[in-house]
Amino acid sequence: MSRLVGARLKEFAKAIVGCALKDRHEGNLQWVRIGGTKNDEFVDGWVEAKFKEFGLQDIHRQSFDLPPQWFPTSWEFRAAGGGKTLTPQSFRAATGSKATPPEGLDLDPVWVGLGTESDFVGRDVKGKLAIIWSWPTPGVINNSAQWLGATKRAADKGAAAVLTNLAIPGNFQIQGGGAAAGVPSFTMGTDDTNALRALMEAGPVKVHVKLTTETRSGLRDASVWGTLPGTSDEDIIVMAHHDSVFTGALDNASGMSVMVGLAEYFSKIPKEQRRRTIKFVTTAGHHAGSFGTLWMHDNRATFLAKTAVMINCEHVSPTQTYYFGPNLRKSDNIDARRWWVNGSSKLASLVLSAYRTFGVTIYDEMEPNASGDMGHVARDAPSVQMIESPAWYHTDHDTPEVVPAAGLEAVARAYAKIIDQVNKVERRELLTEAQISSRDR
Repeated sequence: MSRLVGARLKEFAKAIVGCALKDRHEGNLQWVRIGGTKNDEFVDGWVEAKFKEFGLQDIHRQSFDLPPQWFPTSWEFRAAGGGKTLTPQSFRAATGSKATPPEGLDLDPVWVGLGTESDFVGRDVKGKLAIIWSWPTPGVINNSAQWLGATKRAADKGAAAVLTNLAIPGNFQIQGGGAAAGVPSFTMGTDDTNALRALMEAGPVKVHVKLTTETRSGLRDASVWGTLPGTSDEDIIVMAHHDSVFTGALDNASGMSVMVGLAEYFSKIPKEQRRRTIKFVTTAGHHAGSFGTLWMHDNRATFLAKTAVMINCEHVSPTQTYYFGPNLRKSDNIDARRWWVNGSSKLASLVLSAYRTFGVTIYDEMEPNASGDMGHVARDAPSVQMIESPAWYHTDHDTPEVVPAAGLEAVARAYAKIIDQVNKVERRELLTEAQISSRDR
């Protein structure tokens, strides 16, 4: 496995990240690889070029129409009180937020803590800006404002706008959900939020917020396919989504780099030594509904009829971090990943053996359901994934520095071993009892 080297995989990840940085330099507020935009299409071209370089066959784009997409076009935030004015740099619109009136809103801010029902006792937020402090568990994908229903509660109580601080130490910009229905909704980093709270504690404060948005129709995104033919009519599918939030080094340049690395590795193995065809795909529209894998699910009776295993490469190598007082501290290790296997006990055994062989750390129990791009197809054929979404997921701190090369190498080698082991086993031996029964009907 000398070609599956962490340093080379990391260079792949950096090249993919560069596409998002182009978006930032061009002045786009979200500066992400949004499906259907030109910098996301640039990544499609990069993948195609790599597939051609490695000699893959049937390289093509499979295009999908995306539903109308929300885009912010401008936002403003100012807080004034006690002769001071704050203009926080980490202020952002929550994804999907309603716009403010064209002139913006001038509001009294009200601190409502975690936003539980008890936090609203004695606090009138009607026509005001409700400020919610959300505990990260560990971050954007899971935090207290979500599972306590804080933003909805604020809107239901008449707040004119909602500002959520995901209390990750530092001053992270975050991009994600959490927009309250029908109410302009925003996020802000912890340092900026603490400065606003201190201003509020010193005396009356007025906040000006403004958000303009637009909905863009007619966007299209594409899955990019490349194939290494094998010696049978069965196949293995290796996939990774290509759109991102911010620079998206972990999400999902890390997964794409492993997928591309595996394409290079197996391209060096003669066709007569490849029992099954291997199909590599960077899937379309992940953040718009995972259209690439939804298509696979909708066509599972034919497209996945002879699939031995699907491997999803997503968020594969995050640096382990710890909340330590007011700081977020990095370690010199790689975080554990959530994991999923759908298939026989034989498949699960060889997957876990590969993880142990290459020191891939995982949670002690398998997830009850697959997530990410695997979600649509997880039970349609034998499937494997690991995925982790740490504190900096969907933030401006998702940079190459938090994606260890050693983790990329370990995962790539584990996946390569899984493919090699799967190719020694009959497909029937990899299926669940339910899949065998369904196939035999």
